[in-house]
Amino acid sequence: MGAVRGDLLDAGADAKRTTTLLRDARSVLRRVDTLARTAGAGDDPSLPVIAEVQSAAERLVTLLGRRQQTEQRSAKQTARRVR
Repeated sequence: MGAVRGDLLDAGADAKRTTTLLRDARSVLRRVDTLARTAGAGDDPSLPVIAEVQSAAERLVTLLGRRQQTEQRSAKQTARRVR
């Protein structure tokens, strides 16, 4: 039973870390979106680089969102085993 509780604590720590990463990645994406709008208002030569960063940030948010869902399911399953 102790190992299961340790698994539950580890799963909780992982979920918390992923939630923090996802929140920060979404913040970065919002900042890059703002940057893209500002650069797009003119004919800024940095637009292709900004578009690459924006695409990478979108992929990161998607990846972390999926990881968060997986970790939440795993934590629920572990919690059921503890009961």
